Amino acid sequence: MTRGRPDGDGVERSRPRILVVDDDDDVCEVLREALTDEGYAVATVPHGAAALELVKHHRPAVITCDLRMPIMDGWSFVDRYRKQAKPPASVILLSALKDVEENAKRLGAEGYVKKPFDLSDVVTKIERCLAQT
Repeated sequence: MTRGRPDGDGVERSRPRILVVDDDDDVCEVLREALTDEGYAVATVPHGAAALELVKHHRPAVITCDLRMPIMDGWSFVDRYRKQAKPPASVILLSALKDVEENAKRLGAEGYVKKPFDLSDVVTKIERCLAQT
């Protein structure tokens, strides 16, 4: 798995970049494989602090983000990211929390998907975000 960097050094720059922020390695792996198969350039990181460092050098088009993570949780990451990124990427929350919809509204996320998720739901949300940019 390529964690913390876009997959491969020879990534076509025309492919939309997706950043997956989640501390669950299995979730990262499934999303990386599925989104790469859909034609996206994908990077994964295990927490918000790593995501903030990555976005200094690589601008994603869409960020999927869990809320409960060690080191820096999703709430802190989205808040700090939105303050520093101009313009920010679209954010889609991926969470098992029962109030994920309310959290998405409060954080200004463009969407949310409840865990466990269907990959097609995640892909559809990403496509909608990309169509709006």
